[in-house]
Amino acid sequence: MLQLLSFSPANTQTSSWIAIQDPQNNYATPPAPQGSPSTGAPSTPGGGGAPQAAPDGFSPMLLIGLFLVVMLFITSRKDSKARKQQAELLASIKQGDRVVTHAGIHGVVHRLEEKTVTLLLDTAQVTFERAAIARVVRDDARADAKSA
Repeated sequence: MLQLLSFSPANTQTSSWIAIQDPQNNYATPPAPQGSPSTGAPSTPGGGGAPQAAPDGFSPMLLIGLFLVVMLFITSRKDSKARKQQAELLASIKQGDRVVTHAGIHGVVHRLEEKTVTLLLDTAQVTFERAAIARVVRDDARADAKSA
């Protein structure tokens, strides 16, 4: 077994290595310090070398960036699907449909205009923006709820 000990003289910035030999191992060469002329890497004032790149060529920042791009794509895809589905719902509203607004108000569509819809709530007529409609309550959905 080979043990490497490091020591640094008080007045220098470089460290020296001492190899202690075990009888089973003949001789081992100590690792070359970073920034030595044998490696060709530039020396830095602290004795440390330049940061080493990952062996496969991908840096951690590249992987983080790739992860963020994938997450942005996934979330934007879900948002665009939801917007498209809501637009189809608003286009399919017709007079007499039972609807629920985002505020939770239930009513029957009394009159449709380009940007607004008038709901009949018991005896009152209330006008809302079309975008305020959260969902349409279909007759088959109500029948399924009653039978369940």
